[in-house]
Amino acid sequence: MKWFKRQHQEAVSPEVFQEAVSPEAFTAFLLKITHDIVRDTSQTLEKHLNAAEHSKLPKVEEELLFFFVFALDYWWTTSSTRTQEERRIFRQAFDAHLANIVALDTLQERLTGYAQIVNMEKGDKAKFLGFGMLLSEFCGMPNNPFLLVLAPDLFTKALESLVRLKSVRLKLR
Repeated sequence: MKWFKRQHQEAVSPEVFQEAVSPEAFTAFLLKITHDIVRDTSQTLEKHLNAAEHSKLPKVEEELLFFFVFALDYWWTTSSTRTQEERRIFRQAFDAHLANIVALDTLQERLTGYAQIVNMEKGDKAKFLGFGMLLSEFCGMPNNPFLLVLAPDLFTKALESLVRLKSVRLKLR
């Protein structure tokens, strides 16, 4: 994923924040970004679903949320600009917020599935296809062509969201 990260890091100019923010405020902001991206993606996807697939839209939205959370978590934890302490504090705050909005056992299952794909001894294209295939399975629409394409797109958007926020420093407790 190093090539992918290099390709997209410079695509977004970083926003400047004047002071360190609390992990809770940062996490709430990331969840707002997540909500907005999932909503926009869902609205776009809805236009491409047939009548039978429309009934699955709530499940699809939930799975898009899980995937985007995975992508944010992946890019945050692999960032060389974050200290181990920032990663730990972020993880605690992120997990606390997520516990209020998703089923953690389901989220953990999804994170594990996507992490297995990241850890495969394959190239980025194969991993992106793997993300799309797994996402479409979790959505109950195996090999849906739009979901196959959405997974890499969401993965990119997660990186771009964090790149914009790379200057943010978390208040360490």
